Amino acid sequence: MIGYLSGKVVAKISTQIIVKTPSGVGYLVHVNPTANFMTNENVEIYIFEVRRDDKAELFGFTSRKDREWINTLLKVSGVGPKMAANIIYILGWKRIDEAVQSEDVETFSNLKGLGVKTAKKIVLELKGVSTNLAEMSIAGSKSQTISDFSDALSSLGYKKGEIVRAISQMKKDKVWEEENLVGMVKVGLKYLGR
Repeated sequence: MIGYLSGKVVAKISTQIIVKTPSGVGYLVHVNPTANFMTNENVEIYIFEVRRDDKAELFGFTSRKDREWINTLLKVSGVGPKMAANIIYILGWKRIDEAVQSEDVETFSNLKGLGVKTAKKIVLELKGVSTNLAEMSIAGSKSQTISDFSDALSSLGYKKGEIVRAISQMKKDKVWEEENLVGMVKVGLKYLGR
């Protein structure tokens, strides 16, 4: 399975690009139609590969988190790879995450080709199941702040579960401050050191 491609864009065909790798092989990849890929541009793309009996399709994402979210969306019954990729291309993982956590069905139902029934399913089935730490049911906090806090501690080698427990305890002890990320990281390190 292909998970990542690095190479040069040699052609654009509608909503796809051909990425030629250093080995000389060209891969046809579905990409975000609003992304401005240029011919001869060097690109690095995270790939989600779909194999069927008659063909294989590659869906490309410039962000690793966007790529991770396709797996999350595919957990929803009735959502296939093409629909999941389109949702990510249009909204991006942060907006999807926020819509799921705030139970904002309208964000999804406004998308072309996605009805209200499927939009409700996405919100219902993904509530509390997401891959980002912001979704780890820590209600009442800005997901961007949690994401930044989590990224900072992850870069220091702490595991997801440890960080979630620290956030929960900080909120319980009322030492969680949205405005001061640097201060929160210092406090978080004390909680993680216990």
